[in-house]
Amino acid sequence: MKRLIVLGTGMVFVVLLAVHASAPAASHPGALRDKLQEAVNRGDLAGAMALWTDDAVIDNPVACPEAPCSGKAGIQKDLERRINSKNRPKTLKHYVSGNLLTTRVELRSGLTEKAGVDRVIFWLIYEMKGDKIAWERGPLYERNDPQTAKYVAWLKTQQPAR
Repeated sequence: MKRLIVLGTGMVFVVLLAVHASAPAASHPGALRDKLQEAVNRGDLAGAMALWTDDAVIDNPVACPEAPCSGKAGIQKDLERRINSKNRPKTLKHYVSGNLLTTRVELRSGLTEKAGVDRVIFWLIYEMKGDKIAWERGPLYERNDPQTAKYVAWLKTQQPAR
């Protein structure tokens, strides 16, 4: 969208305002994250893997409790876990700043049911390099949400998986 603003006598400035479209381009960080979730939902491991850099890192204490998952082998292990879990998180909102993406997510799963809640809300943070995902951090639970707070308290009572 272009706007012409006239200030004072004879001074003309053209201001270009960049507005994010409701349907972002493929390289938009939110669109890239959506493509990842779509590939996981389809069970398309190769398609999901293609969205990550070769040296990517997933810093997720649930998926990678000992250390961050890194490189293609670590990423593949976590993506296989996501595909097999059959959990289908719902993206609530993307927030973009440069090559960083913060995504607010709702998840309903067998584990949330077991914890006695309908759903949990959490955040995922991504760093993009070009048209690839280089880094993922999360879940960061939204603890001011009563259901999520109950879920987090329940998680603390569970024995760690071995």
